[in-house]
Amino acid sequence: MQVTPHKSLTDEIAIQKTKGLHYLNPNDVFCKYNPDLAKSRIPLQFADLDRRDAVDEPFFVDWLTIKQTFDFELPVINAGVIFSVDAHGEVEWQTARPSKIQGSYDTSIQLRSDGHTVFFSGNVSRFGRTDNLFGYSFAKCLSRVNIVLHRFGLPAFTAGQKFYRNVRHEDGTYSQKLAYTGASISRIDLTKNYETGSLSNARAYLEFLATQQGNARLKVGTRVDGETVDWGRGSRRLYMKVYIKSAELRKHDGSPDLIDYCEKVGIVRFEITAKATQLQDMDCNYLGGFDMNKVVDLFTDRAAVLTRAEHVHDDMEQLPNHLRRTARDYLAGDDLSMHLSRATLFRHRAGLLPYGIDISVRRNVIDFKPRVRVIELKPASVPSWYQLDERLAA
Repeated sequence: MQVTPHKSLTDEIAIQKTKGLHYLNPNDVFCKYNPDLAKSRIPLQFADLDRRDAVDEPFFVDWLTIKQTFDFELPVINAGVIFSVDAHGEVEWQTARPSKIQGSYDTSIQLRSDGHTVFFSGNVSRFGRTDNLFGYSFAKCLSRVNIVLHRFGLPAFTAGQKFYRNVRHEDGTYSQKLAYTGASISRIDLTKNYETGSLSNARAYLEFLATQQGNARLKVGTRVDGETVDWGRGSRRLYMKVYIKSAELRKHDGSPDLIDYCEKVGIVRFEITAKATQLQDMDCNYLGGFDMNKVVDLFTDRAAVLTRAEHVHDDMEQLPNHLRRTARDYLAGDDLSMHLSRATLFRHRAGLLPYGIDISVRRNVIDFKPRVRVIELKPASVPSWYQLDERLAA
């Protein structure tokens, strides 16, 4: 097998064009693609991600949507083609449907290859496992994805090489933006479990969260069953939700022992879905430029909604004098916009948030009980008996 040390991007492109050599792995070499040989070269880390993946992740990753275009021929994998024709019978557009790959324990992912572009989407932490109460790091999930690709004779997703592309602005001017020749990410789900102490506490905690606005863009909502509170439904950037994990496990025929454990300690799960627009704004849409520090900052910032009520108070007398009247009126169901200016509303909202009162959320409950329930929210640790089953089935 011919191997050429990788040099500059210009040299690498020239090598690809003149010798038919292709980037296969992060070990600084180019070689002809060979699916059988590739199976023994499943990278555990990905090029320059080694340094960034050393960051402690306060979450684990569930879902990944990722794709990469290769400049050599690949096996075609799809579940048929959807196309549109015009009035004259000419095909206007067509797209291949991704194949649904079944794993063990009624799990699945989506995989598609049109001969050059490979597309993967699915819950990586759940695939091939009985549950995903606790899951894997970003790097581990990428490794699991690449294992699946190799089983279907496809090359691994790689970071690729850095280059700059011209971007045209609305005023007609151009600027250069960093890009990579490797894989691009259009969705990543970040999740974390918290203990509330009991199932009763978990339900009471969700009632509290239903009164907490995410921010001006991410409006709070509650599912009909009352077991899920979410923010940003329909947003192209971020979607967040908190739900009672034991209820979700029951819906999917989870293990009775696992359900009992989640109810006993009151597990609630917090999930953030970062979509394509958000990842692009963070410059984390390319695998080669993925910066875990930025992703951790995003998670930490958005998770602040979970612990807004930092001060424990038994009655309204503990509130600052200038906020007490506003809080009483809000909790009584009054429309504050009728007697407070917009500026005062924003100022009072900021002052009341540390007390767990968000006056930007419409108050549906008229009666108010001065005594409050104190719930301690703490990150859930992995029990000693819990097994991170790493088997894959495809």
